[in-house]
This record gives sequence, structure tokens and C-alpha cells, in this order.
Amino acid sequence: LQVSAKVYRDGKIKIISTRDLVPGDLLVFEEGQVLPADGKVKESQGLGINEAALTGESLPVEKRAGMDFFCGTSILEGRGLGEVVEIGSRTRYGRIASLVGAAQAERSPLQKTIHQVVKKILFFALFLALILFILEWVRRGAWVPGLVVALTFAMSAIPEEFPLVFTLYLSLGAYRLSKQGVLVKSLPSVETLGGVNVICTDKTGTLTEGKFQLKELVRVNAQIKMNELECAALMACEPHPVDSMEMAIHEAYIDRAVELKEWNLKWDYPFDLERKLMSHVWEKNSSSRIAMKGAIESVLNQCILSERERQEIKDHAEALSSKGDRLLGLALRDFPLGEGGPTGSRESDEKSLIFAGFLVFQDPIRLSVTPALEACKQAGIEIKILTGDHPLTTQAVAEKIGLKNLKNLTFRGEDLSRMGEEDRVKAYQSGVIFARMSPIQKYELVKALKDLGKTVAMTGDGINDAPALKLADIGISMGEGASDVARASARMVLMKSDFAGIVAAVFEGRRIFSNLKRSFSYLISFHAPVVVLVLVPSMLGWGQFLLPVHIVFLEMIVHPVSAFAFENLSAQEVSIKRELLGRNVLVQSILQGLVLSLFSLLMFRLEEGHGLTQARALGFSIVLFGNVFFVLGASWPILSQRIAVTSLILLGLILGVFEWPLLAEFLH
Repeated sequence: LQVSAKVYRDGKIKIISTRDLVPGDLLVFEEGQVLPADGKVKESQGLGINEAALTGESLPVEKRAGMDFFCGTSILEGRGLGEVVEIGSRTRYGRIASLVGAAQAERSPLQKTIHQVVKKILFFALFLALILFILEWVRRGAWVPGLVVALTFAMSAIPEEFPLVFTLYLSLGAYRLSKQGVLVKSLPSVETLGGVNVICTDKTGTLTEGKFQLKELVRVNAQIKMNELECAALMACEPHPVDSMEMAIHEAYIDRAVELKEWNLKWDYPFDLERKLMSHVWEKNSSSRIAMKGAIESVLNQCILSERERQEIKDHAEALSSKGDRLLGLALRDFPLGEGGPTGSRESDEKSLIFAGFLVFQDPIRLSVTPALEACKQAGIEIKILTGDHPLTTQAVAEKIGLKNLKNLTFRGEDLSRMGEEDRVKAYQSGVIFARMSPIQKYELVKALKDLGKTVAMTGDGINDAPALKLADIGISMGEGASDVARASARMVLMKSDFAGIVAAVFEGRRIFSNLKRSFSYLISFHAPVVVLVLVPSMLGWGQFLLPVHIVFLEMIVHPVSAFAFENLSAQEVSIKRELLGRNVLVQSILQGLVLSLFSLLMFRLEEGHGLTQARALGFSIVLFGNVFFVLGASWPILSQRIAVTSLILLGLILGVFEWPLLAEFLH
């Protein structure tokens, strides 16, 4: 939002900080301005406001005197004045921002695990280092040798490679995702992706192409002529449409546009977020007409109908929706000029309408969705569809992509609002399709799933989606048209609104997690010998086997080079357990390390009679050769080109350590 606002106070125009705005102030509207408050338009000169980020619907919206404006929307054209009614957290934007603020971002599960492991090992290592320091001081009568031994052990025991490898893998994973059109804002999100077991996705433009075509215009009222109905469909749209559905209507009835030139647009009632409808009042000669389109249920509520007629229209709508088409209700009413005519009050003008028919749109399903959905089933990932469409339309689309028997797994926002808290949580857990939900309900859905121990990925593109995006383990901002607030709240930005892209990102996360498990298994196997080879000789008074320079060489060169070999391996399992190192893997890794340690110590002791340098060379060479076998073992049964190259590099490094005099001398 802007930090300053132009207001009309005391008969003068002043520029003040938006913090100093109070209800009753008159805002001066200018093109490009982002509105800092909610209020009422007092004067309008061709005023057009972009409300897409807040409502997710058509833009721009023409504003006339008496109409509402909202904080966070922007002025595209025209000028005017508006009275401030609500400011700060009391605005619609502010209420959503409060929800976003309540959803605090958390560390990823793996971040927490690594933090806890490193913290515990750090305290244990410092404790043993202190004991070694005291032993060496008492044994040698000097504190400097004891300090060197203690520091060497501390360097060997603290697993500083873990955060290094973790960051390396996530960085390379984020780079690969960027090549697929997935931009990662937070590196830990790449790892969290691998644990996702619930994807909450939009339907339009994600499961479908989002390219609407007007399939047919179904007349319900026989008294309304077809040409009149087609003209009413155009009247219910913005004169210069941007929304894809309105563009489809204009394209289908472009011939009727000539007839609209005889009419003048008098009142523009913009899209109502809660009721999901919009209307326009037009004038011609001695008559006026209001044309309305929107959600079937909402339009029916504004019409004069008997219960039997209302039910017949609903049944007809359900029959059409069950084919997978998207429906909008169309209603109109003619007024006489003068008394009894339109008043400019939305509440009175949008009453007693005649339900005219249905606008039936088709939106093709993306070809990539069905195989992506099948991959999710095999991987144990649940899919929940959040949509603004009619539930039956969404059910038909869901069945086409492979989701069956959804009648009892579909919930509407109004149904959820009537449930108790316990029943809502059960609905969020079991439901698959959620239609016409409020921002708070989306937030509740994500919270309920997380409370059940699920790792949730949530897609969205509007300000209304921001609270749920922020709360989700992985918030994914969808497409180029996503609002800035949605992108700021999300951890990932998907440049193309395609469900297959989300699934591909999840499986990339699983591959990264699988390779991290391999890498950490290797690191533990090779970390154990390093610790043992420093601790045991010092405790038993054999002399120092490994010096600080060896620890640096192993942990900052050999370990990272070796760990890098596992980074691009393919995942062995489709479904992955969110356990970094199970008990069996941990025990196996430690035992492997201990075996290598014992063999190396044995060779060190046997060769110690020929001098400490000779003994150290033999023991150190065994450690380095053992590392090559650890790399091959951790990657088994996969032997990739990178594994082979890494193994050769390590063998070359071993030869260099002993054959290059300068390096051999440096390493003692």
C-alpha cells in the first residue's frame, strides 16, 4: 500500500501519511493510486478500479457515486472523491491481513531434526572435549597439548557437514525446479515438498485449461425472446471485458453488440464477493433494464418465483452441471422511467427480477492432469479441490480426471458455516470437493489438516487465499495473474497454473529427501571413524592419530565431495516415509563406521613401531579407501555417472595425498 494519501481537509487538498487517515476523510482519487481504506465513492469522473486481487473476478469495475471502494484495490482510470469509512485492521484487506499475520511460518521438519541433532551432539562433544583436555593436562603437565587434543576432538565430533550438505542439496533442487517454472522463495520449502501428503488445489485454470467457451444459452422463461436473452447476457457483462467468461460471451454475441449502442449504462453494481453476482442498469428512451449474472443460487434469491418454479430451475441447473459445464444464472427486469424506476440503490434495484436462463460454459480439462493424479494416488497424496463453481460441475470434472463417488464428499461453504466445529473438522478431513468457501473457511481447512498431522500444499492467486497460503506447509502462488499479496504469502511461485507442475514439484522434493537420506547415512558412516580415531588414541595415551588439519581435510573437502555424489540420484520409492534416518539405517551406518575405525586403529598400532608418521599414513589411507566403499554402498543399487566420477576423484585424491610431497608434508 502507499505510504501517503491525498485528502480534502478544511477546504484544501493535503498530502498526509496513510497512518493519519481517519473515518470521514475525503480521499482524492488519481490514476495508479492504491487505496488505503474502505469507503464510499462521493464523486466519480469515469472512475475505474481494479478489484481482481480482492475478489478474483472481472476487472476493471466502474465506480459511481454511492458505491463502495476497498483498501488494497487500485485505480486504473478516472478521478473522483471518496469518503473513508474503515481504516487499518477494520478494512476487508485488514481482516485478511490479520489472518495472514496469525499464520506464522514454521521451520521445516528436517530443519527441526537437524537443529536438534546438531545441538545434542554439540553439548556431548564439548563435555568429552573437556574431559580430554583435563586428561592430557594431567598426563603431560602442560595445558597447550591438552587444548589441541580437545579442539581436535570437538572439530571431529560436531557434524558441521550436515547443514552444509542440507543447504547444497536444497539449492540445487531449487535450481532444477526453476527450470520447470517453479520459483522457490525459501530453501527449506524444497525439502518440505517431499513430505506433502495433501494438495489443496483450485479447479479452474489448474485442473482445467481456464479458457472458457460459451457452449450454449439456455432459455428458462418462454416469455423472453431469444434475441432479448442474448442482449441481456451482454448487458450483464462489463462493456470492455477482461474476464475470460465475459470475453466468451462478447465473442459469441458480437452481432448483438450493435443493439447495445441504443442503451446507456446508468448504474454498475460490481461483483459481490459474498453473493457471487453482479448487475448493470441500462437506460433507453422511456425505459430502464437491469441485467444480472452470477451463481445460480444467488441469482435465484433476487428473483420472483414460486417454490415449484425455483425447484424446477435448480433441478435443471443440476442436470446441466452434472455434465461438467460451468453455469451462470441470468436474470433481468424492465423498469419504467420516473416513479417505480431504478433508484441507484443496489439493495432496491436488485429485487423482484425475472430468472431468464443459464449461461453454459465449457472449460477443457488439461491433458496432463489425469496421469499426475494417478501418480498422486500411488504416492499416497490426497487431493482436495477448492472451487468457486457449482459443486455438481466440479464433481463432473473430478470424475473425468479419475476421482469417483464424490457425492458425499462434497461440501459448500454455506453448509460448513452451519456445522459445529467438530463436524467441520471431520468434513475437512474426509471431503474432496469444497465449493464457494470464504477466506476464513480456507484457513480453517488448512489448520484442521495440519492439526491432524498432514503436510499441506495449498494453491491460490488472490488476496482471499493469502491467509491459507501463509499457514500451509507449502503455499503455492499460481500463475502470472497472482496478486502481490498471494505471492508474498506463498513459499513457492508456480509460473504456469498447471496441476501437473505442482505434482512434479512434490516428486522433486521427494527425490531430494531420498537423496538426503542417502547422504546423511553416508555422513554418519564416515563421521563415526573420525570421532573414534581422535578419541580412542588420546584416551589411551597412544599419541595423536588425527590432527586438526586432517579433520579440516576430511570434513570440508572429502565429505562434501562425497556427499555431492548422491544429489541427483532418482528416488527408489514412490511413497516416502518422513523419517530421515530410521533406527535400522542409523545402527547400520554406525556399525560400518566402527568396523572401519577398528581396522584403521589396528593398522595404526601395528605400524607405530616404524614411527608416528608412517603409522598415521597407513591408518589414514585405510580411512580414505573406506570412504570410497561407503559412497558406493550408500548409492547401491544405483551406479550413476556422478557416483563413478566421484569415486575416481576420491581415488585420485588419495594418490595425491601420498604421492605429492607438498601435500603429504602438509598433512604430516
